[in-house]
Amino acid sequence: MTEVDRLKQIAVNMQKEQLSKKELIVQQTSVSVSDEEIDGMDRLVYNHCLNKKTFREFTRLSPITFQNRIKQAIEDGVIPEPIYQNKQHLFTRSHIYALLKHWGMPTYRDNYKPRVIAVENQKGGTGKSTTSALMSVAAALDLDTNARVLLMDLDPQGTLGQGMISGKVNEDTIYLTAVDIILGQFESEGEYASLSNAGYTDRDIILNSTFNTHIANLDVMPAFSTDERFHDLFWQAESDDMKEKMITRLATEVIPVLKEQYDIIIVDTPPQESPLIWAANEALDCLLIPISPREYDFASTTNYILTTSQRLESLPSKGKNLLWSRVLVVNHDEKSKPERDTIDKLSRTVQDRLLSSYMVHSELVVAASALNRTALDVAKSEKRVSNKKYDETVNSINSVYRQVIREIKAISTKQSTN
Repeated sequence: MTEVDRLKQIAVNMQKEQLSKKELIVQQTSVSVSDEEIDGMDRLVYNHCLNKKTFREFTRLSPITFQNRIKQAIEDGVIPEPIYQNKQHLFTRSHIYALLKHWGMPTYRDNYKPRVIAVENQKGGTGKSTTSALMSVAAALDLDTNARVLLMDLDPQGTLGQGMISGKVNEDTIYLTAVDIILGQFESEGEYASLSNAGYTDRDIILNSTFNTHIANLDVMPAFSTDERFHDLFWQAESDDMKEKMITRLATEVIPVLKEQYDIIIVDTPPQESPLIWAANEALDCLLIPISPREYDFASTTNYILTTSQRLESLPSKGKNLLWSRVLVVNHDEKSKPERDTIDKLSRTVQDRLLSSYMVHSELVVAASALNRTALDVAKSEKRVSNKKYDETVNSINSVYRQVIREIKAISTKQSTN
């Protein structure tokens, strides 16, 4: 047996031991998604609770009116009793969003069109997945915007979406990735084909392929390593017409269905120029490009932007679907003179497409990642970093999110023509 033959045999052996999508997700969700519980409540859920005073102030209701409405909502079965702890009532995000809906509070969709925001950079290690997760969580926690958020993972080598799934996974759960759905129209075998043969419509399959997270209005659509086959099937396609259908199905058939249910769809993408990136670029409305302010990142991002601008013009939509694009500085050490110099260079070259806010380099982000969370999922009281570092990190993340959502809303009003 040659060494090449031996490698082939190793791959076969490993495939036999590899968990399926279902087995992997069931295994992950059978363990608490956080490292601890607070009085029987998952730490992630607890960290995002609001006490009665904070929630009431958000609603702008008088204390008596608020109390009466809460009492009535409990009697009507809209929410269970709030959690009572340390002499205060706590409302989970599930409580809060159920009440906002029941009370007819304003939503994102009342005034704005749903948007797809792709987070891209072909260089690995630019903070792409971290940015995707942070923007998704920030959007889901934004009560003023009150949007339904979906995080779609299109990176076959990534585990972003898988790590955010929470709650019990039922036996009849559909275990399909976005790539599985895209390829469902082109593959005669597989779970998509089985569901289709069982009478499920394409729309049914799409809407039932998302998973809940620890935040009531944030869902995820995870990726899986088998999504790599998209590239092989694309290059093996019998005709250019079939290739175009593979590239456009996400934009023309999948995203429109998801936009019926979600207001903000954030797409984490693979770090390479590939047919899967082309499909994402054909489906996006907005493009967010994270960059670490270092010289080698500047060079690689320059190449990425040049390649992407050319690629967008070659896609079926000719790039006309792109309504908004911004470059975002991430992982910035404000004390570093070389990094400040790189930001100056970005200001000169990217100009008004460079977001003025940025994300600072932070130990909190690293600590949160080790806990399988985002920095926004960590409470200050957990003391993972100093209070000063905690505030700096969270403030920088929220500053970026606020700028992004303001600009997205500005190009998404229902009176606009786009």
